[in-house]
Amino acid sequence: MLLSEINGKKLTPEIINKMLFDLPQDDGEHGDCILIFGSIKRQEERIQLAAKLYNENRAPYVLISGGKGFKSNVEESKLMLKRAIELGIPKEKIIIEDESNNTTENVLYSMVALEKKLLLKNVNRLIIVTSPFHMQRVILTISKYLPKWIKCSYCYPKDNEFSKDNWYKSERGIKLVTHEAKRLIYYSKHKYIDDKEINI
Repeated sequence: MLLSEINGKKLTPEIINKMLFDLPQDDGEHGDCILIFGSIKRQEERIQLAAKLYNENRAPYVLISGGKGFKSNVEESKLMLKRAIELGIPKEKIIIEDESNNTTENVLYSMVALEKKLLLKNVNRLIIVTSPFHMQRVILTISKYLPKWIKCSYCYPKDNEFSKDNWYKSERGIKLVTHEAKRLIYYSKHKYIDDKEINI
C-alpha cells in the first residue's frame, strides 16, 4: 500500500513502525558534507553523532540546517553551532543554514548553502543526520528535491525515548510519533514528499 493511501485514523503501532522506522542502515561511505537537520529539543544527540562522524573523517564539512521554526525565537542552527564547536568541529568547517522552518526548506536551503560554499556540482554524497522518527520524512523529502547525482548515507543516533522499541510506552512518545506518521500521510497525499510503498 502506498503511504498516501494509509488511513490516518486507523493507525496501529505496527503500521506506524513500518511507516517511520523501516530505515536504511548507515552504509559507512565517506561524503563531501555532513548535513544535520536542526532541532531545539533533539539537538544534543544529533550534534553528538555529527561530531563523531566528523572526527571519524566521514566528511570534511558539517552543514547545520535550521531556522527559528514555528515555536522558537532562536535559530536552531545557531544553538547547535556552539555545541558543535565544543565537540571539536572547527568553526571554519561548519556551514550554517538559518532560514529554513521545515524539512522541505531544510533540504532546499541547504542546497543553496552548499552551492555557495562548495558548488553543488562538486557534491556527490551527503551524510544525513537526524532523529530516527524524523528520518523517513527526510528521506522522502530528499528523494523529491535533491539532485539525483547526489547520493546519501543515513545516520541516526540511538533514541531512548522515541525509537521503534519504546515510543508507544509513553504518552509523549505516542503523541509525537503518531503525529509524525499522520504528517507523512498528509505530505505524501499533497506531494510535498515522494510517495512510498509500505508493506502492510
